[in-house]
Amino acid sequence: LLLSRCSNRTQCAVVAGPDVFPDPCPGTYKYLEVQYECVPYIFLCPGLLKGVYQSEHLFESDHQSGAWCKDPLQASDKIYYMPWTPYRTDTLTEYSSKDDFIAGRPTTTYKLPHRVDGTGFVVYDGALFFNKERTRNIVKFDLRTRIKSGEAIIANANYHDTSPYRWGGKSDIDLAVDENGLWVIYATEQNNGKIVISQLNPYTLRIEGTWDTAYDKRSASNAFMICGILYVVKSVYEDDDNEATGNKIDYIYNTDQSKDSMVDVPFPNSYQYIAAVDYNPRDNLLYVWNNYHVVKYSLDFGPLDSRAGQAHHGQVSYIAPPIHLDSDLERPPSKGVSTSGALGPGSTTASTTPRAATSTTGRTTTTSASGRRNRSTSTPSPMADVPEEMTTHLPPASSQLPPAGAESCDPLEARDIMWSRTRQGQVAKQPCPLGSIGVATFRCLAPDGIWEPQGPDLSNCSSPWINHITLKMKSGEMAANIARELAEHTRNHLYAGDIAYSVSAMVQLVNLLDVQLRNLTPGGKDSAARSLNKAMVETVNNLLQPQALNAWRDLNASEQQRAATKLLDTVEDSAFVLADNLLKTDIVRENTDNIQLEVARLSTDGNLEDLKFPQNMGHGSAIQLSANTLKQNGRNGEIRVAFVLYNNLGTYLSTENASMKLGTEAMSTNHSVIVNSPVITAAINKEFSNKVYLADPVVFTVKHIKQSEENFNPNCSFWSYTKRTMTGYWSTQGCRLLTTNKTHTTCSCNHLTNFAVLMAHVEVKHSDAVHDLLLDFITWVGILLSLVCLLICIFTFCFFRGLQSDRNTIHKNLCISLFVAELLFLIGINRTDQPIACAVFAALLHFFFLAAFTWMFLEGVQLYIMLVEVFESEHSRRKYFYLVGYGMPALIVAVSAAVDYRSYGTDKVCWLRLDTYFIWSFIGPATLIIMLNVIFLGIALYKMFHHTAILKPESGCLDNIK
Repeated sequence: LLLSRCSNRTQCAVVAGPDVFPDPCPGTYKYLEVQYECVPYIFLCPGLLKGVYQSEHLFESDHQSGAWCKDPLQASDKIYYMPWTPYRTDTLTEYSSKDDFIAGRPTTTYKLPHRVDGTGFVVYDGALFFNKERTRNIVKFDLRTRIKSGEAIIANANYHDTSPYRWGGKSDIDLAVDENGLWVIYATEQNNGKIVISQLNPYTLRIEGTWDTAYDKRSASNAFMICGILYVVKSVYEDDDNEATGNKIDYIYNTDQSKDSMVDVPFPNSYQYIAAVDYNPRDNLLYVWNNYHVVKYSLDFGPLDSRAGQAHHGQVSYIAPPIHLDSDLERPPSKGVSTSGALGPGSTTASTTPRAATSTTGRTTTTSASGRRNRSTSTPSPMADVPEEMTTHLPPASSQLPPAGAESCDPLEARDIMWSRTRQGQVAKQPCPLGSIGVATFRCLAPDGIWEPQGPDLSNCSSPWINHITLKMKSGEMAANIARELAEHTRNHLYAGDIAYSVSAMVQLVNLLDVQLRNLTPGGKDSAARSLNKAMVETVNNLLQPQALNAWRDLNASEQQRAATKLLDTVEDSAFVLADNLLKTDIVRENTDNIQLEVARLSTDGNLEDLKFPQNMGHGSAIQLSANTLKQNGRNGEIRVAFVLYNNLGTYLSTENASMKLGTEAMSTNHSVIVNSPVITAAINKEFSNKVYLADPVVFTVKHIKQSEENFNPNCSFWSYTKRTMTGYWSTQGCRLLTTNKTHTTCSCNHLTNFAVLMAHVEVKHSDAVHDLLLDFITWVGILLSLVCLLICIFTFCFFRGLQSDRNTIHKNLCISLFVAELLFLIGINRTDQPIACAVFAALLHFFFLAAFTWMFLEGVQLYIMLVEVFESEHSRRKYFYLVGYGMPALIVAVSAAVDYRSYGTDKVCWLRLDTYFIWSFIGPATLIIMLNVIFLGIALYKMFHHTAILKPESGCLDNIK
């Protein structure tokens, strides 16, 4: 019953009464348990458009142009209405039903953060998307929170009456919605003013694919999308000199096949001034604004033919991709292939790194789809009747696979995904690994017929919990509570989509908190801001854990840089939200493994001391602001300061365009540039950091991450970025080197920002495979021979009773310790793919090698005792030897693990970390034992020579007597 009533609906209400659910036991108390599962929302492609008919006239507006629409992903009857007036359109009106819409009874109005160009707005999944006035930017405005949640630049798009539709109206950039998601329709100079289509991910605001068409945009009256096919309307306007052009759809472009065609589908035009045409895939209707008149058009569909796209024959499953809440990155221009002839096929351009929220069946183009949804209103499709293969992401159908032996890439398994045979030059798509949602892609390179060497692209894979966090943010729950949930989720295994989503969610949470704080008491503001910052620090710590490295690597370089930059910026914003809402002057500190945060609200009255961060030098890095700097930048007797120290973040901030001062050594070698220190941040009074110039330079010291001869020529640098695009580069402007050595570098800069040390890096040529094989062979043979000999010794000492003594007990346990240590070395030294097992092996190796050294020390003690004591003691010292031989190593290992258990096991070998002081937990005791044994050896040699000298005179006297 529930399945038939609720399947394929975003909201469902069923009366739980006896009329619906039979009552087998009248007069008794009962409860109803409902189990439900959120499944992909299904749209069926209705087919190829064959006819358009005006079906309903709602009313005549006071404005000649405007637009109206419904949200296709919401089951409600809400209507969104926006009349357009040049330079004054900044309000969206919502109506709860069609009756209220006709009667003029609005439910609410939304004041937009920017004015709107054109009538091309859409509402999609609870958010308004529109073209920001006088820009090529698309703004996303969340209707639930009434907050701007993102902004993306459509690279190279003509805007503000450069390439509008025929009627003008600043309609250069038009937005459209269909079964496949969200689209942008515009023109570029690179395509000679002809229409360009881009699919826009509504959550990340990334361009998923771009297609250049052969239709001049200024000649079009309007355009809309259905099933990934562009339909261009050409109509007569009331001031036209003649009506020879007619009213029709005369051009279509299929994005699946990258083909276009001229058609002739009559298009009603009763009022001769079409200003907006919006298609809704939920009801398969056109919402049209025509010369003051608000009308609906019904559509007639036929089967898809080869011209319009066989690729749409099946269903398309939709799974919500991660929300990207603040997308400002200006993308590089598309480089499409020029079209041939007026009616020749257009060109198609795939985004450099395809991203897909879902996949389609039988896709053969290189562009990816985001949020593809198909639905038909003519035939109900409850989930129970949908075949399993229709509701999951599928590889291309077998009929579309290239035959074996054709020019293609062979099937293989990579990144826990089985990739089927794929033609050269095409992109294979498969569901993301188990436990994640989205689509992974893998390119088959032409003409070699090999898979992309860098491996599959999993950048669109994300965890299911992102949808839960998204709903939480839309529900109006306190930002601090949502931030704590985000921190909990990011403790688990992360995918690339989780990284981008988490950083974007952090941006949105800071904005949400800023709004919520307005309604709180001062004490509530203090508490909420502290809670949010604590959760934010935990989230950042999780994102920077070594376990998240693979997720970061699945992002391309520009996405890595953007996410890392946004992370820097958001943490700083969050810190100043806290500083602004502290009840009194205070210092708040949050410390984790990968991020340390300090937020201070200080009084500048009276005597001030230099401010140093962090308080202890445990991390080996520090930064210091002078008291004079604090006083000079104070406002109203107070100053707000934020310090942050990031570990593992510099890797994701590209050094590609870094400005460096090269020394003679760097200039004479082929080198790369690396960030070889933590990133340390200092900011004052919420001002953009590198705009705050200081009379007294800020001095900071950072510890080198890699301390080797491969890295040289340190440069004191800062990350210079723009907040609009969240892109940047490393610069040395205003910074100079004070001192440096192998482990640390000290710098001074005349401004505040995010600092780090960049160094030139030269790869050391390692031995070839033959040498490595020989070394491995020698190691194994040598250790195996040693193990055999040690085993013989252990057998001899254990089973020959005549050899049982204190001295041989030491020999026996020394052999046992060496035997176990070498055996563990062979088994576990390279188990780096299993972090827990690697740490255990490292700890055991630490213990048994220390035990071997300790028994060596006892050898020296026993030697000393034998020289000092004339007669062997009647009491055995074995129990003391065992206590020292195994107790001391166990104590050292236990203390070491308690201090820093993460230093057991590295990414190269299962041994102790060498880049910290942790290695001294082995070197220190071993060195001490060697020194003591040298002393024992010296004493023994002294005793021997002294004893020989005493015996010599007695020998001379005997000779004389004889």
